[in-house]
Amino acid sequence: RRTKRPDQVGARTPLPRTQPLLNGLTADERRALFAHERAHLAARHHRHLLTVHLAACANPLLRPLRSAVVYTAERWADEDAARAVGDRRVVARAVGKAALLSSGAPAPTLAAVAAGGPVPRRVAALLAPAPAGRHWPPVFTAVGAAVWGAAAGAAVSAMSSANSAVTLFLHLHPA
Repeated sequence: RRTKRPDQVGARTPLPRTQPLLNGLTADERRALFAHERAHLAARHHRHLLTVHLAACANPLLRPLRSAVVYTAERWADEDAARAVGDRRVVARAVGKAALLSSGAPAPTLAAVAAGGPVPRRVAALLAPAPAGRHWPPVFTAVGAAVWGAAAGAAVSAMSSANSAVTLFLHLHPA
C-alpha cells in the first residue's frame, strides 16, 4: 500500500492524459478551454446528450439527430467560451490545439487539416463573424412550420418508442 508524502496530501494533480494537453496550451487558450467546459456544465449538455442517445437507441431513425445534437452542443459551448474570453480566435486556437493534442498527433498534418470533421467546422465557425442572436421562427411561416413540425415529430417518435419499450417489458417481465 502506497501512502502519500506530506507535501502531496490534498494536492490536486491533473490526470496523466490531461497534463500534456494543458502544457500544450497557452494561458489564454487554457482559459478558453475551461470556459468551454464550464459552458457545457452550466447548460447541462450532458442531459441533452443522454436524452438524444437514449432516443437514438430506442429508434434507429433518430441516429442522425444524435450527431447533430453533439455538434450543436459543442458549438454552443464554443460560442459561450468566446463570449467569456472575449476573443473568438483564442477559442478557435484552443479547440484546434486541444483536438490535435488529445488525439496524440505530434504536429498538425495535412490530412488532419484537410479533414472535414467537426473540429475544422467548429474552428471555421469561430473564425467567422459571430452569429446574430436568433429565435425560433414563427409557427405560421413555411420555415417555422417545418422546424416546429420536425421537433414535434421527433418528440412523438421518441415517446412512441419509449411507450413500445415499456409495453414490451411489461409483457415479457412476467414470463
